[in-house]
Amino acid sequence: MITFLHILWFKNLMFWKVSSKQDFGMVIRNIGSFIVFGSFAVGAFYFSNFITAYLLENVRIGLFLFHRFVGMLLFVFFVTINLGNMVVSFSTLYRTPEVHFLLTSPVSYLNIFVIKFLDNFFYSSGTLFMVGFSVLLGYGIYFNLPWHFYLLMMFGVLVPFMFLAACIAVIVLLLLMKLASKFNFRLLVGGIVLFYIGQIYFYFQISSPVHLVREVMKYYPYVDLYFGTLDPTVVKLLPNFWVSEIMYFYVTNNFRAVTGYTALLVLSTAGLFVFALAIANAMFYSTWITSLSIRSMTVKSLELKNSLFSFGKVSFFSPQEEVILKKEFWQFLREPSQWIHFAVMMALLLIFLSSVSTLNIKLETPELRAVVYLVVFIFNIFLINSMALRFGFPMMSLEGNAYWTIRSTPITTARVYWIKFAVVVTFLGLLSIFISWLSNIPYLYIRKVVGDHPWMFSYSEPSDLVKLLAYCSMVVTPLITITLVSLNFGLGSVYSNFIEKNPIRIASSQGATMTFLLSVVYLVLLLAVYYFPATMLFTAEMKELQPDWRMLQIVFVAILFPSIVITAVSHVIGIRSLRRDY
Repeated sequence: MITFLHILWFKNLMFWKVSSKQDFGMVIRNIGSFIVFGSFAVGAFYFSNFITAYLLENVRIGLFLFHRFVGMLLFVFFVTINLGNMVVSFSTLYRTPEVHFLLTSPVSYLNIFVIKFLDNFFYSSGTLFMVGFSVLLGYGIYFNLPWHFYLLMMFGVLVPFMFLAACIAVIVLLLLMKLASKFNFRLLVGGIVLFYIGQIYFYFQISSPVHLVREVMKYYPYVDLYFGTLDPTVVKLLPNFWVSEIMYFYVTNNFRAVTGYTALLVLSTAGLFVFALAIANAMFYSTWITSLSIRSMTVKSLELKNSLFSFGKVSFFSPQEEVILKKEFWQFLREPSQWIHFAVMMALLLIFLSSVSTLNIKLETPELRAVVYLVVFIFNIFLINSMALRFGFPMMSLEGNAYWTIRSTPITTARVYWIKFAVVVTFLGLLSIFISWLSNIPYLYIRKVVGDHPWMFSYSEPSDLVKLLAYCSMVVTPLITITLVSLNFGLGSVYSNFIEKNPIRIASSQGATMTFLLSVVYLVLLLAVYYFPATMLFTAEMKELQPDWRMLQIVFVAILFPSIVITAVSHVIGIRSLRRDY
C-alpha cells in the first residue's frame, strides 16, 4: 500500500509539474498541446453523442442491440489494452536499464514489479481516460443521465476494466517468461499470437452481430426490450459484457443490476491483481534471469553472415544509404518488443481482412451500406496510422546517442531523414494497397449473399458504380497513407527523444499522443468527406439514378489538398527540427 501511494503521489507531481525551461517555444508547445487535446475531447464528445442519436433515432436499432454493439467494441478495446500492456510490460519489466539498477538496490522484487507495472499502466492510460470521459459524456448527455453516472463509469467501471486487462496481460507474460526457460521463446510467442487470434475468431463466431440483428429485428418495433436469452453463456463471463450490461441497466433504471455487475467487475479486478502479485512474487526475479538468456540467444542468432542484409554484402546503394538501410533492418530485428508487436498487429490485421473479404451481409438501404463500407474504409486507415505511429514515430529517436555520430559523418541530416522515411513509407504504402484491395473484394467481384437463413443465398455481381467506389478507395488509400506516415515521421523528428531507448514509451509520449490526435482529426475529416460519394453511389445503384460526377471531383480535391498541405508541413518542420542543438 505504501508503494502504491508513493507512486500515485509522484505521478500526480509529474502531471502537474511545470517545466523549469519556460522559453517561448515551450509556451507555444504547451498552448498547442492544450488546443489539440481540448479539440479532440470536444470532438469525441460530439461524435459519441451524434452516433448514439443516429443509431437509436435514424437507424432505430433499439437499446438492446445498441448496447450489444457497445459490448463488442469494448471486447476489441479490452483485447487491445491487454496486448498493448503485455508488449509494453515485456519491455519495461525485462528490457529497461532502470530495472537492472533497481535489482541492485535494497528493494524487494515484488516492489520493483509493482512500481514498473503501475508506472506502465498510468503512463499509457492518460489519453484513454480523456477519450473515455468524452465518449461517456456524449453518451450520458443523450440519455440525460445524472452526475453520479459519470463518477461510477469513470472510477467504478472504466478504471477497473482497463486495470483488469493489464493484470491479465502481466499474468500471461510472467507465465510465458517462466515457460521460456524450458521452451523456445519464439514458439511460445507464436503460440500466444495464435491463442489471441483464436479467441477473437471464437468470440465473433458465437456472438455474430448479423445473427443478433436478425433475431432482434423479428420483434420490431419492440426492439427496446431486453433479449438476454440471445446472449451465449460464455459471453456472459467476459468483462466487456458486464460493462455493456451496466450501461444498459443504468439507462433503464435497473440499479440493482447495475450494482451487481459493478461489484462483479471490481471484485474480479481486485482478485486478479492479488493473483498477479502472488505470481510476480514467486516468478519475477527468476523470469528476469531467464530474459537475460533470451537476450543473448536473440542477438547471437541474428548475427548471420553473408545474408542479404549483412554489412559485408555490397549493394547498388551508395555506402551511406546502404549502412543506414541495413542498420534500420537489424535494429528492428534485434529488439524483441519491435517484432513481437509487429507480429501481433499483423495477426489482428489478417483476422480483420479475412472477415471483411468474405463479407456477405444483405443490406437493404443505401445509407446502411454506405455506413458499413465507411467503417471498413476508416478502419483500414486507422490501422495504417497505428503502425505509422508505433513504428514510424520513434525511428529518429531510436538513433539515441549515435545521433551525434550521424551529425559528424559526411552525410546531411536531411538525407538521413529521407532514407528513414523511404523505409517506412515504402512498407506501409505497399501494405495499404494490399489492405485496400482485400477489403474491397466484396465490392469488386461476384459474391455469395446470405438471406434470412444460412441455407438461403444467392450470387450477386457488384454494379459498375460500386466498383467505381472501390477503385476510388484503392487510389486514395495510398495517398492518405503517405500523408499519415509523413505526419507521424515528421512530428516524430520534432519530438525526438534521444535519451529514451524504449520505442514503445517513445510512441506513448506526449508528442506521440498529440500526433495521434492530429491524425484522428484528419481521419474524421476524411470520413465526413467520403460519406457523400459513398452514399451517393450506393443510392444511385439501388434507385438506378445517374451519379453526380461533379461531387466525386470535389471530394477528390477535398482529400488531396489537405493531404498535400499536411505532408509538406510535416516534412518541413521535421527536417528543420534536426538542425537544432539538442
